[in-house]
Amino acid sequence: MKSTSLALFFTLLVCTQAFGAADENAAVKYLRANVALRQAYALEPDAALALEKALQSPLDQSDEKLIAAASEALTEFQHASALRTCDWELSVSDGPNASTSHRGAIRELVAVAGIRARLRFRDGHTKEGLQDWLAADAAARQLSTDGTITSVLISYKLEREIFDVLEPGLGKFSRSELDFLADGARRLPLGMKMQSAIAREKLDRNDLADVVAGANSREDAIKGLTAGVPILRANEKEAEEIIDSCGGSVESLRTCIRKQSEFCAEWSSRWSEPPAQFEADYNNAFLTASRDNPIVAKFTPSLFRLRWAEVYSQTRWMLLRAAIAVERDGATALSAFPDPSTGGGFTYSRQEGGFRLESQVKDNGTLLSITVQDAGAK
Repeated sequence: MKSTSLALFFTLLVCTQAFGAADENAAVKYLRANVALRQAYALEPDAALALEKALQSPLDQSDEKLIAAASEALTEFQHASALRTCDWELSVSDGPNASTSHRGAIRELVAVAGIRARLRFRDGHTKEGLQDWLAADAAARQLSTDGTITSVLISYKLEREIFDVLEPGLGKFSRSELDFLADGARRLPLGMKMQSAIAREKLDRNDLADVVAGANSREDAIKGLTAGVPILRANEKEAEEIIDSCGGSVESLRTCIRKQSEFCAEWSSRWSEPPAQFEADYNNAFLTASRDNPIVAKFTPSLFRLRWAEVYSQTRWMLLRAAIAVERDGATALSAFPDPSTGGGFTYSRQEGGFRLESQVKDNGTLLSITVQDAGAK
């Protein structure tokens, strides 16, 4: 494991001991589970991509070997997922340089839990597989509580990957298993909303303002940007160009930073607008705001893309909940699950051996949907 992960683990452990067992922190248990995983099974320093690929590949003996070794880690992982307090203790003073190695730990653990869920579904241990699935989804959501935009995006990605684990089996679960799944889904932690992460990262904590807060000269500002903004890769020439494009002085740079903050605040406040309208209006406003402001142009995330990412995530989750309800109680249950993108209903269609639910939202040109094949269907 990377030393930063271990350092974060011990920092969180000290914090948890200070608060006492009554306030157990899931973050500590997740990192402890990742340490146990790596002690029990040889993994590359950053194994998340390989494990996520394995999660989506046909099961084989290497998966069984991994899961046999990961038993202790997965027990700790499930204990963590049952907790509702998850504080990653990111250092605000470190700004964009704060350690985020916990992202890799959660990605690895979610993938391993998903692989065990697939093995258990295959072998007929459905309830145990559902417990693994629910723990994986809880962990994906709790990752987002660190208050960063990137972690919220990763949580969306992880949920999408583990949805693919569950979908093939939905039509094969018994009534009691569907009840267990529906009840577990209702109890999952909410995670952090994208709007809140934007406010936390771009408004409550303005890293750009902080890195030049003590600058008294142009040279100070250049040093502050190159040292405190990782995306610049310590490129002093690019830092100079940014300052020059803002007007050349420290004060003009601060004005650009302030205007970027105001821009983010305005569009964060409009987050509830329909995503298509949000995108159209945002793009026009961004062109105007970024024309003479390199801070807006270079350091503002594509807020309309973040808006769509949230819509896709919300829609996939509602499709899944709707599919569970329809499989359990019939098509009449569909009315309780509106399409988050339109407020209307999902399209329901019978298919040979099952049914299909469709949203009106397209991701990469394809309508978001879920298909349930009944037991015995080809």
